[in-house]
Amino acid sequence: MLALLLERARVGSVPGDRADPHVVCLAVEGGGMRGAVPAGMCMVLEEAGLIPSFDRIYGCSSGALAGCFAAAGQAALLATSFEDAACRAFIDPLRALRRRPVLDLGYLFDTVIAQHRPLSADGLARGPELRALAVSPSEAALRVLAGFDDPADALAAVRASCTIPLLAGAPPRYRGEPLVDGGLLEPIPYRTALREGATHVLVLRSRPAAFRSRTRIRASELAVGRAHPELAPLLRTCHARYNAHAAELDALARRADGLAAVSQVGAPAGARLVGRLSVDAGRIGASLRVGAESMATVLYGEPARLLWRPVPYVARGPLPARAA
Repeated sequence: MLALLLERARVGSVPGDRADPHVVCLAVEGGGMRGAVPAGMCMVLEEAGLIPSFDRIYGCSSGALAGCFAAAGQAALLATSFEDAACRAFIDPLRALRRRPVLDLGYLFDTVIAQHRPLSADGLARGPELRALAVSPSEAALRVLAGFDDPADALAAVRASCTIPLLAGAPPRYRGEPLVDGGLLEPIPYRTALREGATHVLVLRSRPAAFRSRTRIRASELAVGRAHPELAPLLRTCHARYNAHAAELDALARRADGLAAVSQVGAPAGARLVGRLSVDAGRIGASLRVGAESMATVLYGEPARLLWRPVPYVARGPLPARAA
């Protein structure tokens, strides 16, 4: 797959104007603030000039956000937003005591992104097609959101994909339908890419490839099930589903005779990664570097050493803190 990506880059092949018959897709796993890991991977792909070599980018939850900015040619810009989101204005577990959402997605999308990290309309129009995965809570069914009119429409779809039930408040409506986090049904979004005709899929993981979830249901998931009874069956099986998808992905990545070429890049085993609801800016930055170094090793080989450099941007003033 890497050879195909590099050849497309060499000849200047861009989405919508290919000389080969392949459909090459990027699939980006989410995981809340742990999405910093694949965001770092996207930065290196962007720096290497390989994002235009993909035809579509699929993502769920924070992976949809990373994929959205990568599709617009702004993966490095998104990486700078993780530090801005490392604050209690965005994530505050104490709000649950006042029956308010722990995650303030309004702060992330309306302040951090809309005011300080705007999505490029031109970049989104030129880049790979974006697919954001979400779930209809009323039907417990997957929705693949695509065909966006403009950056605001794309970000509205991504916001729906990022809406963790209960933790992020009421499900937002997108195109008239309430939607929540697509990770409930497809936590690693490679299956939809294959179902929609991908011949090659590169999967960016927010965990090590060998990671498997503990199947014991968490207290927070029990609370979500009580608040949204229609999601209870999905919550009871979400950890087993994650493990099944991860095992299937491992098998696909090891096969040489499949109809589609599937590869994955994960964090190294034993890497100390940020938690999904962390506001530890240092740990978030370290996780970005873990992702970037993992991708750099794939592209340039084991002897490669990542030269981490600041990404310049023009700030539009300090980010205001929202009331807790």
